[in-house]
Amino acid sequence: MDYSYEFIEPHEDLPVKIIIHTSDNSAFIPRHWHESVEISYVLSGKIDQIYIDGKEYESREGDIVLINSNSIHSFSVGRGKNRKSLTLFIPADFLKAVYPESDKIEFHCISIGEQEVEIKKQFDELRNILNSIVNAYHDIEKDPLAYIKVTSLSYELIYLLLKHFKQDKKSSSEFKARKHIERLNLITDFIKQNYNQALSLDNLSNEFNLSTEYLSRFFMKHTGMTVLNYINAIRLEKSFPELMNTDHPIIQIALNHGFPNEKSFNRVFKAVYEITPHQYRKEQKN
Repeated sequence: MDYSYEFIEPHEDLPVKIIIHTSDNSAFIPRHWHESVEISYVLSGKIDQIYIDGKEYESREGDIVLINSNSIHSFSVGRGKNRKSLTLFIPADFLKAVYPESDKIEFHCISIGEQEVEIKKQFDELRNILNSIVNAYHDIEKDPLAYIKVTSLSYELIYLLLKHFKQDKKSSSEFKARKHIERLNLITDFIKQNYNQALSLDNLSNEFNLSTEYLSRFFMKHTGMTVLNYINAIRLEKSFPELMNTDHPIIQIALNHGFPNEKSFNRVFKAVYEITPHQYRKEQKN
């Protein structure tokens, strides 16, 4: 998954994209954003940290977290047994086709810590729909008509979101958000294209004709992480397939993906996965 703007493409027979996650290993999806509305629903276990536009949440079994279009977010999951979760993406085009005024609204839909009785009932309705979507989605391969059921439930899901969780979007904040997303796209695209080079804050400042101070503040304000941490996150993501799918030495993998040395790669990897690249590779192969 890209760590910046991500294009979400639904299943060819479905109006939404559905991913069922099942893994006992730690995982990390750093800061990214996309036009789709994203719903995270924990079926069992927990997601240790969900970051959304400066706020952090711990999501446990039964928790629903909706991430609005172009909200900057990340996920961090530690090791844990019997973990299962649903990620459902509602593409912007589908939402707009169903509700033409969708660009003027957003959703406030996070169940964590909710105590109000009426709102808890609304979340129960939402859970019922999401559970039905999961069950129908599991049947798609053996039932050629199951995609019709998922499609029907997708419309019902949007109906519930609009009925219970819709709120007006402030036009001024929408304009500012669009403006900073455009600039972030330019900067992060450049980082992704040049991640294996010797990138620095000075390089990026010169490339975009910004002062280092402004770029540093802008990036931290809108992504919640430093430019260097973002560069390292991209390098980590790009290096992971080579680590898992080859027997290349760790130092070679580090240098191939922009890390100045093996020590730097180890430090960044361990901060996310809690063990070194060598240990992680060994555990997975065993």
